[in-house]
Amino acid sequence: MDILPLCGVHRADAIDRARQDILNQTTLTFLPRRQAQFMEDYESLPGKGKRMSMRDRIKLISDDYRRKFLRRVEIVVQHSSQAELEKVSEFNWEADAWRDIFGRLRDDERLRMDKREYNYTATVLNLANTEDGHDAYMGKRIPDITFGLSSYADGDPEDQGVDERERRIRRSLAEQCLLRTIWAGDGRSIIADGKWGHLTILFPFAVYEAKRNRNWEVEVKMQLKLALDTYLQLLDRVVRRPAQPEMYQSEGSSSFPIFGITSSGSTWRVYVAYLPQCVKDDPTAQDDPLCDEDSHMKLIWWGNIVDRQQAGELLDMVDQIHEYAVTTHRQFVARHLEAWEKLHTSQQQLQLPGRDDILPLSTLEQPGWYTIKSNGQAVRKLLRDKRKVDTLLTDDDVKRAKLESRLRECEAATLRITGSTVRRRGRPRNVGATATRAR
Repeated sequence: MDILPLCGVHRADAIDRARQDILNQTTLTFLPRRQAQFMEDYESLPGKGKRMSMRDRIKLISDDYRRKFLRRVEIVVQHSSQAELEKVSEFNWEADAWRDIFGRLRDDERLRMDKREYNYTATVLNLANTEDGHDAYMGKRIPDITFGLSSYADGDPEDQGVDERERRIRRSLAEQCLLRTIWAGDGRSIIADGKWGHLTILFPFAVYEAKRNRNWEVEVKMQLKLALDTYLQLLDRVVRRPAQPEMYQSEGSSSFPIFGITSSGSTWRVYVAYLPQCVKDDPTAQDDPLCDEDSHMKLIWWGNIVDRQQAGELLDMVDQIHEYAVTTHRQFVARHLEAWEKLHTSQQQLQLPGRDDILPLSTLEQPGWYTIKSNGQAVRKLLRDKRKVDTLLTDDDVKRAKLESRLRECEAATLRITGSTVRRRGRPRNVGATATRAR
């Protein structure tokens, strides 16, 4: 838990300072900015002095964008206030988030969002728990919403009437091009969708996790951090040189953000995650449980959407992330995919000895992700029989246990300062002892 100013000028200053600190300490060039100018529209609403509801007064605004934005704010405040009073289920909060907060993202055909699994590699710590030399399996987790890019079919009719820049982006995101790249062998494949082998939600730029109340705060942070780590590594692979994976394609290739959004009831937070390579100097990272060798995850906005100003700030932040996704993230990904497409187009012309036909590289060797996915079931079955409470059998178990332990320690320190209490869910594992026993 964090000690955060929740209202007034202290909250605004803290949010602005957090954003500026990240920009100063990293090579990132974009972070959404807190803006509250829309509150001036409320102060100058037409119909002042008349017996009219707020909604009816908003309808009198002549500017289309301003009128629609304030209407969105009123809907968010109404639904969140009602949900707080009625103590609704977690599903109700998620349904409101889909429509009220993320509706514009959902309607953009260039993007995709869904409650969808992502896969990761779990490597066994003790080789005695392996079979036939296979020491890893494919795990899966399911965030509440993953936001990514759309793919395009070859000959997509939507390709008509677009400019050359958009056509190049769609060409890079074409399914046929991506299939060659994700199925390449020789250690030169990439993963385009968090669900291995699929092309539905490409190269995610944001994740959303929701819980009904703040008693789940540690779990929400853990789930978000693990998802953002996975998607950062997915993108990190893409922006490297295909034939020289130890090198990036350009100086700025490693400087990209992924955003995390959480809600606990009406309390919302916006995070940004980025690779450690982006960090120039961060004196707080060592003591931050959300900063490690995989990523740095930082809080950049928080608020309660029952409050009209804070609801509007959140909508504006999400709109800025939306604009970043379609104007910057798509171009960034497409530009880096071109190097992979060139490599695999040339390698696809490989002539096999004694053969006249040309075979795609995927027929010569399976990509690494597919090998793990295909051969991991036996490993998973062996571990299932050995798994006990507080036993760490894989590197993923250790990572999750360490993260939970650090978050619990941070939570306990905050509670000691504030004198508050929070209902615990489960208990942190003794990382050192359980890892030793597993080995």
